[in-house]
Amino acid sequence: MSDQADSAPDEVENTRVLDPEAERAEREAAAARAREEARAARDRSLGKVAATEPAPAPPVAVKRTTDGFFGSLGLFLLRLVVAGVLGVRGYQHLTDIQAFIDFLTRAALPSPHYLAWGIGVAEILAAVSLLFGLLTRVAGLGIAALMIAALARVMWGAVNPFQPGVPGFIGELELVLAAVGIVFLCLGAGRWSIDGSVRAGRQKAKSVL
Repeated sequence: MSDQADSAPDEVENTRVLDPEAERAEREAAAARAREEARAARDRSLGKVAATEPAPAPPVAVKRTTDGFFGSLGLFLLRLVVAGVLGVRGYQHLTDIQAFIDFLTRAALPSPHYLAWGIGVAEILAAVSLLFGLLTRVAGLGIAALMIAALARVMWGAVNPFQPGVPGFIGELELVLAAVGIVFLCLGAGRWSIDGSVRAGRQKAKSVL
């Protein structure tokens, strides 16, 4: 028994001698742990705190100004007024189409018959679009284009817009409607509209995803 006990340390010693790579790796790991502990102790003594990555902030949905109460109210009232003006104009043009054709003929516009029907229908469609707030930007572009064409070809084309004895100038309404059409093109219809409901639904779907 004593011979076997004496031979055990010899075998362990031989194993250590025969595996120098493992012994060196052990020493390096111990040295690395010692360096890390020394560095941590030095940082604690200097009052340093390990920097941590900030947690990513959750995405914040930015609410459009025109979707607020006053923005939506203002655009809604403006849409109603402009829809009423365009609806009345379109109705009058279509119900007395021959007089409108004669007016366009005197203005020397091409194809006055088709142009008269096209303008009347476009005014009705724009009025309906603004009333419900559907495709409002497209309607705004159409209104602006139609009124600018009327100013350039009819109102201001052949006559002086400033007439003596007449307050203001010719084409005031068309100029205002052209500006309003550009406003709708840039801002849309606001929250109180079909366009606004569709946009809100898309934002809600994105936030869920």
